[in-house]
Amino acid sequence: MAETLKRTIMTGETKWLWHSVIEDLIELGGICPYKIEWSFSHPQLFMYDKKLLFISWAKDLFFLLSMKDDDRDLEDIANAFSKVLEYKPFCKYQEQSGLYTYEWDKKDPGGRYKALIKEGKGSITRLL
Repeated sequence: MAETLKRTIMTGETKWLWHSVIEDLIELGGICPYKIEWSFSHPQLFMYDKKLLFISWAKDLFFLLSMKDDDRDLEDIANAFSKVLEYKPFCKYQEQSGLYTYEWDKKDPGGRYKALIKEGKGSITRLL
């Protein structure tokens, strides 16, 4: 199983719509339905256990998950997204903005890791 992609009515593009993200996290990722909600302000912003998280994604290429706090909630939601995506994050690091980010790369995680090191990502940890 993987992300539930749907065609948009307006453009006919295939996308992973916000309601599909939530449904997938609940059904495939095992997230409690009361802990996850869309922010209604931006299609890439969600709330998990009352904490704001940001996602960026391209099917079968990469996925980024960022949250203000590096705590158990971030690890839990990262594990749920791994179940949905069907591959695991290769690293986590702290952005200059203070956000903590888990990063998945399906094509070249080793090359991406090297690029992140060159960029000077703070507190980078290799996960694979």
